[in-house]
Amino acid sequence: MKKNLKTVIRSLVSLILIIYLIGLGVVVVYLYLRFKGISQTLETAKNTTNGSIVTSIQPDENDQLLTCNQYCYQEIEDIVNQAVATLSSSTKETIIEKQTVVNQPTGGSDFIPMGTTFSTTSTSWVDVPDSVVYFDLINDYGDKATVSWESSLKVAYGSGKAFARLYDGTNNIAVDYSEISTENNSEFQRVTTGNLPFWRGHNLYKVQIKSLNSFLVTYSGGKIKVSY
Repeated sequence: MKKNLKTVIRSLVSLILIIYLIGLGVVVVYLYLRFKGISQTLETAKNTTNGSIVTSIQPDENDQLLTCNQYCYQEIEDIVNQAVATLSSSTKETIIEKQTVVNQPTGGSDFIPMGTTFSTTSTSWVDVPDSVVYFDLINDYGDKATVSWESSLKVAYGSGKAFARLYDGTNNIAVDYSEISTENNSEFQRVTTGNLPFWRGHNLYKVQIKSLNSFLVTYSGGKIKVSY
């Protein structure tokens, strides 16, 4: 397509050059005939004055040629103007301004369930069996995301203390500041942490619970909250 366009442009430029050369030739002929006619008129006037010879001036046949040349020149000029206009129209570049749309973050929160209900009397940390989840905070939610977690705990007979925490099974460490607890509550009590420093990467997380003094403690409805 580009090759054809270049060929058309070259042809039009050549045509315009030829037309202008023809026009230049017409102008030269016109000036020559005009000069010749003036010279003949001056010569006739001179002879009439000096020799008292009356010469009947016949219509110059070149007038007809001159009229034709002027008409032809006008036609040539019109053709040239039309060709230039056509060339300009065909090579005119259309510029479309590109509009860039930036999607602004709207923000939101996701909750990741961490198991159902589980009880123990152990005074050592025990895994909640159905609480295992995998996720990558940065890749899944972006580097601006923050994470916290919450859970409900209770102690049998309202006597004792229940503990729960998040454990990073990939890096084999407890998540810093994730430990929560309730004390002397026989009904479920909801506890929430602040923002937690999760390690980078696609890691395994699970819940661990324990009892302070071997009284039955129960965990329920834990979930991680991701804000982005």
